[in-house]
This record gives sequence, structure tokens and C-alpha cells, in this order.
Amino acid sequence: MEIIFTILFILAVVWGVGLFFEKFGQPLILGELIAGLVIGPSLLGLVGPPGAIFVWTPALDILATLGMFFLMFYAGLITDPKKLGKRVKTFFGVGIAGTLMPLLFGWLVTWFFTHDFWIALIMGLAISGTSLVTKVRILDDLGILRSKVGYTMMGGAMVDNIFTFIILAVVIKAITVGIVGPLDVLYTMVLVVAFFGIALFIGYRVYPRVRKLFVHPGARGFTFALVMGLLIAGIGQIMGLHFIIGAYLAGLFVREEFVGGAFRDLSRRFQTLSHGFLGPIFIVSVAFHVSFGVFETHTLFLIVLIMAAIAGKVIGAGGGAYLTGLKKREALTIGIGMNGRGTVELILAMVGLEIGLLADVHVSLLVFTAFATTLITPIGLKYMLRKKLKKE
Repeated sequence: MEIIFTILFILAVVWGVGLFFEKFGQPLILGELIAGLVIGPSLLGLVGPPGAIFVWTPALDILATLGMFFLMFYAGLITDPKKLGKRVKTFFGVGIAGTLMPLLFGWLVTWFFTHDFWIALIMGLAISGTSLVTKVRILDDLGILRSKVGYTMMGGAMVDNIFTFIILAVVIKAITVGIVGPLDVLYTMVLVVAFFGIALFIGYRVYPRVRKLFVHPGARGFTFALVMGLLIAGIGQIMGLHFIIGAYLAGLFVREEFVGGAFRDLSRRFQTLSHGFLGPIFIVSVAFHVSFGVFETHTLFLIVLIMAAIAGKVIGAGGGAYLTGLKKREALTIGIGMNGRGTVELILAMVGLEIGLLADVHVSLLVFTAFATTLITPIGLKYMLRKKLKKE
């Protein structure tokens, strides 16, 4: 019974704070993060170990892990590579440059402060991602989701996400098995490619053959999609990769051409589970690893990391857009808009913590970086749009 009241309290607080943030045009995830920081050990300690009013139990850790799975599955679900269309050159320019530049900047900054190659790499990778879900909401609220700039950001974000998780798969395998030479690097890359190949085979060969299971919306189709997601995630785990890689790949394969009319129903179900229930529990669990002490002990590190994250996206994604044919103002707008990191950075931070590479201080730095960069995205986009309207 105790866990029921803890979940009730967490969801009620997250919902209330999230609603408050949405009224001011801010992404929902910022409210969820604030809620977790306030009710967790970082501030009030209302939810925490035995002795707190609402006790965080091992069962909630399982729900938080499922939250990671469903968030990544849904991220894959709304990523449709087939929608890249004729502007594939621009999308790849924005997505790849927008991933590599912040990865490089984040690595350099973290290396300067830690002198640890792997910590620097995972920190750089964490700030290199972008959130499709957060971006959809921000662009839709601003009324530019279906504009040229909005379409380019969504296409670039698709490439960004896919590229980020390919790199993550290689990095995780390298860290867990230990890389000592070029042959190890090659073996790791071959293994990751093999995993993606297996996942592709399952997604594009098995799914169409069992399409009848998806024809009608309802629990049957949802269950099968979930089984496929867990299967691919499990294969990845056996191969030494993190389960979120498989979850993301599985989401990519639940395409409308396979599912038919049930796709929208499945999408809504996964969105409800990921963002309405399990996702908030995961985000609150991340907040438990955050300490406000980093503002005092790692002030310079935090400031420079935030600057690296912002500059990396603006220079990388914006530069990629400009070099592939967009105007300077459009490219700058895209560079600013790609800074909405959302859940992606939080998930990568927790992956680093799980594999024993990152400590709570690193998670704290990444959480505050995610908060700052996601906060400035709608503000920066509104400024660019106002400036554009004044000139027209």
C-alpha cells in the first residue's frame, strides 16, 4: 500500500508542476525535473529512503527502468527515417554535425576538468543528443512545426538520434569489454553493426510476416509491439549493449505500413505509458542523484559545459544547415532549436551511472545542463521568430 501512495504523490506533484510550466510555454520535462528536485533528497526529502514521508522502494527502481525503456521505445516510434524525403542532404548535415560538434566540445571540456577519456566521452555524448518529443511540443506551440525550419529540425533530430545511439552502442561495448587496441575497436564496431543488422532483419522481415497481429487496434497489437521491443532490447543486452539501444531500434520498426490503422492507437498507448506514467517516475529517480552542491564545487565546470552544449548545437546543427543550402537566419534558428535535449540527455546520464563510469556529480552536471539548454530553446526560438516578423 505504501508504494501506491508514493506513486500517487509523485504523479500528482509532477502533473501540477508540469501544468504550471506549460502555462508559461515551457517544456513539460522542465516541470518534471523541478518536481523531482523539490520532493527528493536534494531539497525537501519528502520522497526518499526509509524515514521519508513517502518511501522510495526497489519496486520504484524497476518502474524507473521501465520508464527508460518506454521513453526510448516511443522516441523510436516517432522517428520515421522514411520521412527524410528529398532534403536528406540537409537532414544529415544538421543531424551528424549537430551530434559530432557538441560531442567534441563536451569531450574537451570534461577532459580538461577530469583527465579521464571515458568519462569525457560519455559526458560529450550525453550533451550531443536532442529530444524529438520535446522538439515536437516546442515547435507545435510556436506554430512552426510544419514550416521549412521546423521540418528541417525534425529531420535533423531523427538523424541525430539514430547517429547518437549508434555511437553510444559502440562506446558502451568498448567500456564494458575494455578496448586495448585497433583490433578491439574494429571488433566492437563489427559487433554493433551485427546487432543493428539482426534488429533490422527482425524489424523488416518478421514484422511484415506477422502483420495480422497488428491489423486491429487494441491490446493484442500493443502486446506484440511490446514483446518485439523487449526481444530486441534483450538481444542487445546479451551482446553487451544497453537495453535502451534495442528499445529505440524496436520503436523504429513499428511503422504504419506494418501496423496499418492500429498505428495511431499504439502510438497513443506508448505515449501515455512513457510520458504519463513511467517517464515521470524515471525523471524523478534521476533527480535523486542530483546535488545542488555542484553550483559551489564545480561552478566553472558547469558553466563551461552548458556553453559547450549550446555552442556545439548552434555551430554544428546550424553550420550543417547553412552548408547544405539554408539561409543564415534559418540556419541559426535551427542551431538554437536543436538545443532542446529533454529526456535523451537524462537517459544517457543514467546509462553512464549504471555502467559505473559516471558519479552523482557528473549526473548533476548533465541534469542542470539539460535543464538550461531545454529552457533556452523556446526562448531563443521566440526571439528569432519575433526578429523575423519585425523585418518582414
